[in-house]
Amino acid sequence: MKLEVNDNYYYLSDLNNSNQFELLSTIENYKNSPINLIIKLNIELINNTSLILSLVKYSSFWKKSDKSFILVVEDYVFKNKNLVSVPTLDEAIDYLFMEELERNV
Repeated sequence: MKLEVNDNYYYLSDLNNSNQFELLSTIENYKNSPINLIIKLNIELINNTSLILSLVKYSSFWKKSDKSFILVVEDYVFKNKNLVSVPTLDEAIDYLFMEELERNV
């Protein structure tokens, strides 16, 4: 798992089934002081129902904390309305900035 730290968000990438528990542990650690989080999932993880349900829980918490929780999923569309998903990192960053603008208005 790779972690890229930027000014107003953290980006987690290079995830797979073998490090999904590391992902959940990392997210749990950030729960104490939520930051804007962008997570890139591959198709292997998208099809993992238990992981997706865990991410829904975290997404709801982040929303209540006025922070963004965005998934980058390339060619996949989530049917779960509680998760924000976009196909590219650039779109995730744009979405994050739009959410910040809405929160500040």
